[in-house]
Amino acid sequence: MRTLCRLLFVLVSACIAAAAAAQPYPSKPVRIIASFAAGGGVDLMARLIAQELQKQLGQPFIVENRPGASGSIGADVVAKSAPDGYTILAGGNPELTFMPVVSDNLPYDPQRDLAPLVLAANAPSVVVTHPASGITSMAQLIAQARSAQGLPYGTPGRGTPMHLAFELLNAQSGTKFTHVPYKGGGPATNDVVAGQISVAVINAPPVLPHIRSGRLRALAVMQGERSALLADVPTLREATGIEGILAPAWFGFTAPARVPPDILAKLEQEIRRALADPEVKAKLAGAGLDVVALPAARMAEVIRTESAYNAATIQRLGFRPE
Repeated sequence: MRTLCRLLFVLVSACIAAAAAAQPYPSKPVRIIASFAAGGGVDLMARLIAQELQKQLGQPFIVENRPGASGSIGADVVAKSAPDGYTILAGGNPELTFMPVVSDNLPYDPQRDLAPLVLAANAPSVVVTHPASGITSMAQLIAQARSAQGLPYGTPGRGTPMHLAFELLNAQSGTKFTHVPYKGGGPATNDVVAGQISVAVINAPPVLPHIRSGRLRALAVMQGERSALLADVPTLREATGIEGILAPAWFGFTAPARVPPDILAKLEQEIRRALADPEVKAKLAGAGLDVVALPAARMAEVIRTESAYNAATIQRLGFRPE
């Protein structure tokens, strides 16, 4: 009798599991972990795409902000989540291509533990000042940072491209900038708008409205060419003659690595479908994001290439995040 009961239990459990597996995905709410704080570019992207996915797939997509450690806290949450497609990451390149090459104790490996879904958008990184700082040009800021002892600058966090770019600036140009890390572009923007810090380098989404309103002054974009979003703002090279210092910022979606391939493919397809919507593209552009919607294979290639570049740059500088 005991053996029969055990057999019945196994059969019933197998039937329940099979029934669950047979349910179309998604059959319950999906969490989107945003790896940076509310108000920044990652958060804006996550919430807009969550709305579209809910329309397309008929289930709630709930955004949960888990900021800190340059996106690594949120990435670790997703890397350790059940591989069933009900927890995905909306994040940026810091936690995927930078922190893994500077942290000895990172609790996840992005190329082993996370599966790329879609590289959604690029965003220019902008050097901004509060008008009360009296700094009106990047050349003036550089001159001041060469003479000052520890001129503070804010970024969305340690291990972000903005952080590495300014450390490169210190190493190559004799500046003396001192890093002030925040838990995302939103909090950094709030402090520079409030005058709590005079200078920051932040990706465009949270700072763009304040630049347009005059509450912040844009000094330079940290990329090879001017941004269409800020056509009047020079590049660092144009503003100062300093070559080769860039702060690429991009945002995308990943999932736990062992999510079944069919669910990964469905998420990739539906996120790219959302990004292709003209209204979504217009909203993201208005928020300072340039939609690229690269598929999973291309995103994986970007992660590998950028990780190798960051590792080589960091080794050359002997740089470690404080």
